[in-house]
This record gives sequence, structure tokens and C-alpha cells, in this order.
Amino acid sequence: MVAIYHTAYPRLRKDLSPHEVGDVYTPTDKELRFAQRHCKRTSASYLGLLVQLKLVQRLGRFATLGEVPDVILNHIRAHSRSRTSRKELQTYFASGAKIRHVKFIRQYLNIRPFDSETTGALVRGWALEAAATKEALADIINVTLEYLVKEKYELPAFSALDRLCQSARREVNDRYYDQLCGYLTAGGRQLIGQMLRSAGGASGFGWNTLKNEPKRPTPRNIQAYITYLEWLTSLQNSLPIDLGLPPVKHRQFINEAKALDHAELMKLKVSKRTALMIVLIRHQYAQTLDKAAEIVIKLLQKMDRTAEKKLEEYLAHHQKQTDRLIAILSGTIQIYLDKPKTVTAFDPVLGKDSKLILQMCEQYMAYAGNNYLPFMMPLYKKQRATLFRTIEILNLASATEDKDLLKAFRFILKHKKRRTETLCILSDPDSPSSKNVMNIRWIRDKWWKLVTGKSTKSATVTHVNKLCFELCVFERIAEELSTGDLFIPYSETFDDYREQMITWEEYEAGLGPYCEQVGLVAGAPAFTQALKSAMTNSCQKADQRFPDDELVRIENGKLVIGKAKTDDPPPEIEAISALLKDRLEKINLLDLAITVEKWLNLNHQFGPLSGFDSRIDDPFLRFVLTLFCYGTNIGPTETARSVKGISRKQIAWISLKRTTEERLDKAIAKVNNAYKKYGLIECWGSGNSVSADGKLWDLYEDNLLSEYHLRYGSYGGIAYYHVSDTYIALFSRFIPCGVYEAIYILDGLLNDKSDFNPDTVHGDTQAQSTPVFGLASLLGIKLMPRIRNIKDLTFYKSDRGLVLQHIQSLFSDPIRWELIQTHYPDMMRTAMSVKTGKITASTILRRFGTKNRKNKLYFAFRELGRVVRTMFLLDYVTDLDLRRTIQAATCKSEEFNEFARWLFFANGGKISANLRHEQSKIVKYNHLLANVAILYNVNAMTEVFNQLKAEGHSITREHMASFSPYHAEHLGRLGSFEIDLSKKFKPMAFELEIE
Repeated sequence: MVAIYHTAYPRLRKDLSPHEVGDVYTPTDKELRFAQRHCKRTSASYLGLLVQLKLVQRLGRFATLGEVPDVILNHIRAHSRSRTSRKELQTYFASGAKIRHVKFIRQYLNIRPFDSETTGALVRGWALEAAATKEALADIINVTLEYLVKEKYELPAFSALDRLCQSARREVNDRYYDQLCGYLTAGGRQLIGQMLRSAGGASGFGWNTLKNEPKRPTPRNIQAYITYLEWLTSLQNSLPIDLGLPPVKHRQFINEAKALDHAELMKLKVSKRTALMIVLIRHQYAQTLDKAAEIVIKLLQKMDRTAEKKLEEYLAHHQKQTDRLIAILSGTIQIYLDKPKTVTAFDPVLGKDSKLILQMCEQYMAYAGNNYLPFMMPLYKKQRATLFRTIEILNLASATEDKDLLKAFRFILKHKKRRTETLCILSDPDSPSSKNVMNIRWIRDKWWKLVTGKSTKSATVTHVNKLCFELCVFERIAEELSTGDLFIPYSETFDDYREQMITWEEYEAGLGPYCEQVGLVAGAPAFTQALKSAMTNSCQKADQRFPDDELVRIENGKLVIGKAKTDDPPPEIEAISALLKDRLEKINLLDLAITVEKWLNLNHQFGPLSGFDSRIDDPFLRFVLTLFCYGTNIGPTETARSVKGISRKQIAWISLKRTTEERLDKAIAKVNNAYKKYGLIECWGSGNSVSADGKLWDLYEDNLLSEYHLRYGSYGGIAYYHVSDTYIALFSRFIPCGVYEAIYILDGLLNDKSDFNPDTVHGDTQAQSTPVFGLASLLGIKLMPRIRNIKDLTFYKSDRGLVLQHIQSLFSDPIRWELIQTHYPDMMRTAMSVKTGKITASTILRRFGTKNRKNKLYFAFRELGRVVRTMFLLDYVTDLDLRRTIQAATCKSEEFNEFARWLFFANGGKISANLRHEQSKIVKYNHLLANVAILYNVNAMTEVFNQLKAEGHSITREHMASFSPYHAEHLGRLGSFEIDLSKKFKPMAFELEIE
């Protein structure tokens, strides 16, 4: 049975305030007259009728007297001037009068009784309809409640409603299980049967290994992972293209399957077991394709970095040789100028080493212009087989009409076993006049000579260098996978993002309401004209304000912004701070978590994945220990050693079987909603803005996510947070090192489940990307990043003819408005798709890298972003308060990072998990624990400030604005230790009795 508090089923609370009781349970004059028509005012029936009436109005059903709190009963008794006692009411509730009054109340309120046949059949139909698109039992119950209220039916007992909805969900899920089982071919059933014979599987792959993730990309690990992908592909080939599951069912089945080990799986009925396996196979196949693509990209990136390093070493070690070549060239030119007709005159300079010198010159020229590509060839030979094997199994497809790269890949795949140095690209090798079998004009200039041996692209090419061409193709494949020009069918990250867009019909129908919602002008011409006018006004306004800011000036055509003086804090702050620190009660983290859990009951978010009520003993304690265990990184084993009466397995069980990233996000949102109610946070910010920043978290090297970060000098991943201007973190995400962090900057605002709903985001310098500015503006989000090296940024003009008095030298090219107007429908459709949740902003921005050459939408968003960024930069330059606000916001992000890492103190702050979803969960556990501590602190600070005010201390909101909830001096991370000096001890044992 699902817990009633998870649903909207109305129930009576005992902690009602007098205001709530008065609003809901006060009988009106009309209701008093209704009761007097059917009962004597002095009788128990009179009060009983009124109590029933008010309860039905509130609950939608007839309640028993035992459910009615005294506060409600006393209130109705007082307003009806009745002297009837609860004992007398008990007699009434057991009488026939009470039954007769039920009929009168139904007529008065115009509600129909619930009967198990007619109404039960209706409820079952509504539940079946809801269960087709919803999985949580509480959600299905809530849908049926809405229908019952709408159709004016009396609510049944919760247990009856629960049974009906359970039955409906079971029927719908059984239907989906049978549907999925029916998709399997005979070969597919055989493969799944082999996988079930043992946890490891007959072929070395089984249920437990199905959940594998790639380890550190060493040659042996990569080969093992590709073998695993090939096995998954054999399973995937027996599945249909579309599983036919609603997204919520698909996600639920995946979560259930991930939580099952082999023994638990075997206990399920055959249809459910097979269905969960099918869904997990498809999910793991998609994940594995993504990770295989990441392996390819990382291998090539590593080859690039290594080759660049080798080039640097080469140039450093061959400096003397370079000097000698230059000296020879200088002498040759001098002799040629003196005696141009005497060839023998070169002998003193060239000597007998002319061929060697020529070879050295050619070698040097090959590396000229920092061309490190020749150094990649030896590296490529070691990874050649891996790259071919991996890319071949990805089954690449083109997202555009341009298929030249795929033709090139098929060409090198066809000839990969050829042992020749070059490959002929003519359709007929025996006929020099025949056409090429493929177009190779896509090859970049830096590769052209290496691949073709020709200096210019106008030259006729009949042969290509085999290895150079292969590597050139692979590098371009990695690039176009990143930009979305190539995609991998069935994958998630590298799938065709266009398939996730809303339809053009949905776009046409929703454009007007969407533009009204986010404050945009609808229609391409009107939007473009409004944007152009706004940009012109922004330029003129900035030009007028520019001379007024003494910190801003133009030197040699470059913008320079001086550093503003920081305001000194009020002199009373030091004294108030000392009082605050002295009065904050010392508490350890475990007790802190228990306190907040008593306030919020966060454990309710972590019930069984089935949605039923929890059957474990003391879920309160189990959740608190789990949060402490993973939020501090102590781990299950050490937590079990520190807390009596609980085992390591019990602590890990909640996280393994019941915790998902989505549930952690909901718990974080619940904490944030409670935090938002505190008046103190209004002194720190409005809650309308967030700052986004990332922090390196150490990982062990044995997984794909872990990368060496040059800036931090360590292996790890990036925990990326969106921190409110009120100091609490709203959203977190764990991403690999080396990923452009700005592509995730908008996700935090769009995915936030709390009541904050910010519309402004500050970020670090990576957020200066023009496509990010463009997309943010269409989503109704104000992007205001921290700006560094503003002198290197480009300002664009709204019109070539615009003349400005003070800042004319800042501007370069005008905006291409026709590009924005032409692609307005595509850009708006993209933004609407993101806003409706069809696709994430990061999925779009990942495709809009600087190397994107084919996607016209990228150029349109870049142009729109140039407009929006220029307008922001003009505000930034001329508004000192804006610069201070942005600086303060980014400082809050850095402070939160430090506070979260202070809490994550155990095991050197290194995440030991190697599975990516487990790593993400640990980051979110820490995020949740940090927010729990922040909530506790703001409550404690509120109490202290109120005490100080009551004692006569002069404290203003300006004073409180100088503090933050990141206090840690009063928090104990390790708890307390009991010391027992009377305990008996054993003497030291020096003798070793083993010979």
C-alpha cells in the first residue's frame, strides 16, 4: 500500500493553527440553518450533523469521530453554541440518525455516493488511463481523486482507492511486459536465456556485467569494452526499433532493472523479468554507444596533445639545427646574389651534404607553423585497429545532406587491409581521366599536403597517403560527432537531436503563447526589427553614459576597466560576528541531519521504486545514515563501525536499491523550498538569480569520466553547481574534465524543481559564448557572466551607419540581421523544444561548438548571441553596480564549493565509485547534505539574531547582509568519542609462535 502522505488524499492534521481552523471549519449562517431544519439545536445530532458537514466539505468523504482532532471539534461546538460532549457524539455516530443525515448532506452539497460497482468501474477506467502514462502509484491515485472531485463523487476509503489503482497499474504494466516479450525473436530469447544461466553469463557476459562501464582507456580496457559492445549489439539486433513505452514507464523500468541483482531478478515472473532485461539492454546499448564515441574522441584528443608536446620538444631540441639551416640559407642567397651564374659557387656552402640538408629543410618545413600532425602518425599506428573496430560498430549516420565523410570512411574501411603506402581514389585506376570515387575537398588545409602530397587544393589528386587519410577521416568524424553533423542511431548523447524537437504543427500553435510567456515579439520581421531597435538604443545609451564612469576608458582602441574600491563593512559587524559565533550551538553533522529530517521527513522521497509504502524498520534513521555516509564520503563500512546496531549492507542498501538522481533532486528541492520561507535570506538576495561554477572532484583513474585536469593537476570530474544569490545551491551536475562547462549553464535553471524560479544566471568566463547568449535570450533567461579580458571581445554595431561620439572605436562589424530573420522559425522551434522539456539546452549547445561548419542554425544563434552579448557588454561597461553584482554572485559560487568540499572530508575527498551514475549520486548526496547544513544554519542564525535584537543589540538588515550561512565553526564532522580509562587492556605480545 502506498503511504497516504505521498498522495493528495485529504486527511485531517492535528497541528492546525487557529487561523486555519477558523477559515475551514467555521459553520456559516446558512449551514447552521440547514442543521436546525433537521435537528434540535440542543441535541447531539445538531452538533454531529455540523461536524459531518464541515468534514465532508474539507475531506470529500464522511469521516469517523476518531479522526476528528479536538481543536476542530471544539471550534465547531463553540460556533454552534452546543454543549454536546465527545462521548455524546460517539452515541450519535453509532446511531441511525447519523446515517439519515448522510443523505441530507449529500443533497445539500450535491455529491454522489461512491459504490463499488458503478463508481468503482469509473475509477478503474480513470486509473487505467492514468497508469498508461504515469508509474508512481501516488500519481495515479491523485488523477483519480481529481476526476472524483470534478464529477462530484464522494471519496472512497483510501485503502479502496489504493487497491483499485494498484490493480490498474498492474494490468497496464503486465500489458507492457507482454508487449515487450512479444518483440523478441527466437534468437533473442536464446541470448537472454544464456545471460540468465548465471550472474556472469555463459559467454562471460551476464546480468551483472550488463551494467558495466568503461574503465580507464588503456588498450586492453578498450578492447574489452568493444567486445562488450559487440555482445550488446548482438542482443540489440533482436529488439525492435521502437519499444513502444511512454517515457515515464521507460525510465521506471530502467530504474527497477538497475536496482536488481541476479538473484532478485530470477524471483520475478517471466514476463516482467524479460521485459526489464529488454529495457535495460536497450538503455545500456545506448549508454555504451555514447561511451564508445567518447573513447574515440578522447583517444584522438590525447593523440593531439601528445603530438603537440612532441612538436615542442622537437623545436627545442633542434634549435641548433634550425640555426644551421638558416645560416646555410643566408650563405646560399649571398652567393647567389654575388655570382648568380656560377653553380659551383654553392659548393663551399652546401658541401657534400646537399641532399641531407634538403631533407632537413623539408622536415623542418613539415613542422613549420606549429604543424604537429606528422607527430601523430606513430601514435596513430598504435591505435589504428582500435579506431577502426570502434567506429565501424557505431553505425554512423549523417544529420545533413552532406555524405562525403561517410563515403570516405567506407572507402578507408574497404581498403584497411591494403599494405600500400597510397590509395588510388579514381573510379578507374587504369584511366587517369576517370572521376574520383569521392569528394575530398572537405579536408582542411593543415591536412591537405600530408594526405594528397599537393601544395594547393586546385591541383588534381589521384592518390592519397593511406595512413594520413585514415587519421584525417577519424579526426573529422570525432569533430562532427561533437557538432551533431554525424550521429549514432540508438545512442543518447550522440543521437540525432532533431528527432527530439517539437513538430512544426506544435510550433505554429504554440508560438504566440510562448512569446507572450517569455516576453518576446512574435514573427520574424517584427522580432528582428524590435531587436535591432533595442540594440541601437543600447549603443546610444552606453555612449551617453560612458564619460560618467571614471573607471572605464579607451586606450589605443582597447577598452580598459579599472578596479572599483570595495566598500568597508559596517564597524559593528565584527562585534555581531563574535556574538553569532559564540551563540551558535555546537552540533555534529549526524545530529544536524537528524534535526532537519525531523522538520522535513526527506526519507519519504526514498521509498521503494514500486511506489508502495516502505517495509524497512526505521526508514528515518536509515536515510539519515545514508545521507551522512555518502554526503561526507565516509562510506558504508566506516559508518557501520561508527554507529552501533547497523551493518554496512543496511547502509548501502538505501542508496543501491532506492536512490536515483531524480529522487535526490526532489529532496534537494524540498530543502530549498523550506529555506525560501526564511526572512533572513531576503537580506542576501532576491532569489531571482543564480551563479554557475564548477569544481574539480578527485576520482580514481580507472574509469572513463576521470581525466587529468591541467589547471588542478589531478584526475577527476567537475561538479557543476547553480548557486542562488541567497547562498543555497539549486542544481548540481557531474561532468567530465575538458567539457566546455558553459553548455550546461542553462540546464540548472530549466531543471530546477524548487520554488525559486530564477531568471538570471551568472557564470565564469566560459559563459561568454555567443550561442549560449542567443539561446538564453529566447528562453527568457538573462545571461550575465563574469567578464575577463574584455579588451579582446568584439562589440558589434546594429547598423554600419551608426555613429557614436565616445565609444565608436570599440565596434567592428555590423550584425547580419537577415541571418537572424531567415532562421527565426528554426531558432524559436529550438527554444520552445527546450522549454517544453523535449530536449535539453546542453544537448543543443553541445552541437554549437566553434568547429561547426555545416549547421546553419549554429550561425544564426551565434549572430543572435552577438546582439545579446554586445548589449550586455555595453551595460557591463557603463554600470558599476552590475559589475559588483556579478562579482558578488560568482564569489558565492566559490564559497559554496568550499563549504561542500569541507563537508566531503573523508577518504581524502576522493570519490571511490567507478560507475558514472554512482559518482553523480555521490555529488548529489553531498549537495543535499550541504543544503541541509545551510538550512540548519539559517534557522540557527535567525534564532540568534532574534535573541540579540530582543536583548537590545542594534542589528539592522544591512548588518545581516554581511553574513552567510556557510558557518562551519560550530559543526563537528566526526562526532564525539567515549573515553574509558578503566577498560581492561591486554599486554603487548612480542613472541611470534609461528616458525
